[in-house]
Amino acid sequence: MISISDKMFITKEVNSVTVAYFKKIVLRKLLMEFSFEPQSNNRAITDLFESVNYYGFDLPYEIELALFEMLWCFKNNLKKEEEITLYFWGVNQKYLYYLEGFEYDAAVGSETNFDKEFGRSLAYKIYEPNASGLEQETIEELKVLLCNFADEFDLSLVDEYTYENILEVMDMYC
Repeated sequence: MISISDKMFITKEVNSVTVAYFKKIVLRKLLMEFSFEPQSNNRAITDLFESVNYYGFDLPYEIELALFEMLWCFKNNLKKEEEITLYFWGVNQKYLYYLEGFEYDAAVGSETNFDKEFGRSLAYKIYEPNASGLEQETIEELKVLLCNFADEFDLSLVDEYTYENILEVMDMYC
């Protein structure tokens, strides 16, 4: 955040760099934790990954609960800087939704004022994720991402190429 005279400004460049960091570091960490058992040297797929792959978006309650538990634990174990990048990513995922839902009296203000007020509303979401609802929305977006990721694979036959394929697809996501 760049602050000028107590006003919050998040530039396009800062946003781009922050989201790129999220994808390169934080998202990779999440996908590795979701995909492979710890200390398996990327050679043992987690039960959760297999279950999400099998059921897709039609997850049974127990598996959906386990997925949310994994996501909340992951989020809670992030460093503060990593958590902020997560919220930048969350805002980017929901940007059009926020834009459509933003209430602004166009008759009273100009386009510049609209941009300023909308930007402030997004900054508020990033810096107050719990109060603004961004935290929960971001966890939901991560669930969708993991379901899409798991759906990329045919796990009916797991062999040495499966692990390589998972890492290759992970590179595309990150």
